[in-house]
Amino acid sequence: MAARRIIPISKDEFSRMLEKCNPPPGWSGSIGVANSGGPDSTCLLFLLNRYLANRASEQAPHYSAPQKVLSLTIDHDLQPSSAAMAEHCSKFALSIGVDHITQKINWSEPPYPPRPSPGDTFEKVARDARYHALFESVTREDIGLLAFGHHADDQVETSLMRLGRGSKEIGAGGMRSCRRWGMGIGREGSLGWTGYEGMKRWIIRPLLDISKDRIFATCEDNNLNYITDSTNFQPHITLRNALRHTLANNKNILQPGHEAMPPDIAQKLNDIETAVAALDSVSISLRSKPEELRSAVSQLTSNVVDIDRQVDANLKRCTLPSPPGTHLVSIAGLSRVHDETIRHAMILRIMRCVSFHPWGSLRADGDRRQRRIAQIAENLWVPNPFAKKIRMFVAGGGVLWTPVTVKDGRIRTPDRIFAGGVAEDGRYAWLASRQPPLHRSKMEALGETSTLEINITSHLVRALRGWKAGAPSTIEILYDCRFIITFDLNKMPKGLAQGIETPNTKEKILILSNTRWYWPQVVREWFSLKTVLHSEIDHKPVNTFLSAVQKNIEFDHTVAWKLRENPISAEWINIKWIRPLDAI
Repeated sequence: MAARRIIPISKDEFSRMLEKCNPPPGWSGSIGVANSGGPDSTCLLFLLNRYLANRASEQAPHYSAPQKVLSLTIDHDLQPSSAAMAEHCSKFALSIGVDHITQKINWSEPPYPPRPSPGDTFEKVARDARYHALFESVTREDIGLLAFGHHADDQVETSLMRLGRGSKEIGAGGMRSCRRWGMGIGREGSLGWTGYEGMKRWIIRPLLDISKDRIFATCEDNNLNYITDSTNFQPHITLRNALRHTLANNKNILQPGHEAMPPDIAQKLNDIETAVAALDSVSISLRSKPEELRSAVSQLTSNVVDIDRQVDANLKRCTLPSPPGTHLVSIAGLSRVHDETIRHAMILRIMRCVSFHPWGSLRADGDRRQRRIAQIAENLWVPNPFAKKIRMFVAGGGVLWTPVTVKDGRIRTPDRIFAGGVAEDGRYAWLASRQPPLHRSKMEALGETSTLEINITSHLVRALRGWKAGAPSTIEILYDCRFIITFDLNKMPKGLAQGIETPNTKEKILILSNTRWYWPQVVREWFSLKTVLHSEIDHKPVNTFLSAVQKNIEFDHTVAWKLRENPISAEWINIKWIRPLDAI
């Protein structure tokens, strides 16, 4: 029987694949490719460059696709061959007419840690450093999109590894073809931090539906020269390598006699096998054929997309207008959602939107601890929380859940003694808001500092000096991972600018929290005297699919947490809420 011919990726097919990755804001002018020199990134760089060249010759509209592709390689300097591999990437990119940038990781120079030694954390440190270096490159070059060459077989491995770590079927959906980069993890200045710049940039993976053998076929058909990294095929190095080895050799790892591996890796493989056997929506094992595994994971991915759509629809129906930085959902609307998976996904979406932890991090999702998510759902889906005497509570993610009533567009927290009269006076709802901070003494004991009190004097002084030297006149400061505060130095009062630039000045510019919602306000401090310069919040909706909900927002100034004064506005300052409710 003749061997089945493996078909290379055609121009039209890649065009359809790329269109599926179109980010919500649309295509940016430039797109970067994370180029390691392997077959996956080599193939992707070639296909993207060919696609853009064809569109240019057809004079297609500029807004319908990126205009330029840039090859980005990170020299991690962890192998003797790393410099040669980076040089190969550069030569290949230039050979097909693509500009190329290589960035070398400078170990021990912050935020990079000391050079890692082979061991348990080697791969993680190297991966985190590579992603950070890539982010530095796209930010420096003002690239809005970064494309990775992950393919269908990578997706299978990722899905199985997530299952082995305890993820449910949503997590088992694997990598998304398009997602926001997000704020990263940790604090500003740490290796995993991307901050507000990460909210402006997107990651796409056009090849997720393509098997590895078709990538090889595309490379061969177009005479593309690539590098093979031998460490990717050594099962003793990482769990992913071990899993790849297991799948390729179709071995039953649960039976005696399978190839000996390090105990921790062997245990993780066992965990994966057990988790896969427990799946309800698909029936596979580590001994399934490659096409069966790809098909099953594709189904799991489709399930996640369907869940996202249902969550969008339910949030549109349940959401009520609320103050910036909060999210209000009606209990009547929630009561129509019966599926537990959809309920939990709605909770996670709201938590990520309201949390003060970096957007996109596990901490913003309450670490996805199922017990806590179930606890939140148990309270939110009670018809009358006041009759059940359910009080405000925190269950992870830095989010406070408060039962309220809403009448005439106004939010009230009625006295629980009069719970019997609440039903006729308004409809029940749950308000999600930022968790109150820990007491200062507790934060000091934990070695943490407040994200709600920031002295920005030095930031402004540096920006003023830079502006005078030709730098942009505006700077942005991320506050509590929730608001972006923009300062236009060209409009800053001259007396204030001179005051903070004076050597040994006692004048400071602070950002402090205001109201129960912990909104930022910009304050001038002169010795012990504080004067509010700006406290007005830009109410422009972040979530476009909820824009109709956000119109005509009315705040109840009779509630206990009312504003103590009307907002103060300065033309050189703008405060904007930036956390989206979107799935990606």
